[in-house]
Amino acid sequence: MVEFIEDGHIYLIDGVIVPSVSELLHFIFPNKYANIDEKILNNKANYGSIVHKAIECYEQKETLPKLDLNQEFSLNQYVKIKNKNNIEVQAQELMIYYKNLYAGRLDMIAIVNGALSLLDIKTTSTLDKEYLSWQLSFYELAYMSIYGTPQFEKLYAIWLPKKDYGQLVEIERKPLNELLRVIKEFNERELENL
Repeated sequence: MVEFIEDGHIYLIDGVIVPSVSELLHFIFPNKYANIDEKILNNKANYGSIVHKAIECYEQKETLPKLDLNQEFSLNQYVKIKNKNNIEVQAQELMIYYKNLYAGRLDMIAIVNGALSLLDIKTTSTLDKEYLSWQLSFYELAYMSIYGTPQFEKLYAIWLPKKDYGQLVEIERKPLNELLRVIKEFNERELENL
């Protein structure tokens, strides 16, 4: 059973702390945010969280959170992308884990233009497809291991940059051997640091 403790962003599997997908990504991209002020990072993360919540509420036909003009624009861009690509949401904000090695929370599973797809929502000013390739591939591996399903037909980013038009961007998956190599290297480094 997977649990999440918001304070500290901690995942537990059967009561044992495991790394998050974010930690694996930080291992692969150690300097991704090194030159960005922490206050700016926090503001961007907060902005993205509100847009994510608005999309979740929109899909569940719940009351939307309070949005500023930019967040409202991002939500409207999402709706346009959804309608243009026949996106039928199947699940949102689903906690997943891979064995006892890592855990995370994927944004969305949906049928996109008839194809069962795994999607991540990004509000960044630039879209890092390499980063997303790793992120979505780790999510897919975990989802497949839990539910015994084949790979998704497609991996996508729903890119909603602030003050700009949104896009649906197809993302390439990483091969299984590369994912397992990173997990092994991450665990070896963790053991060295004990």
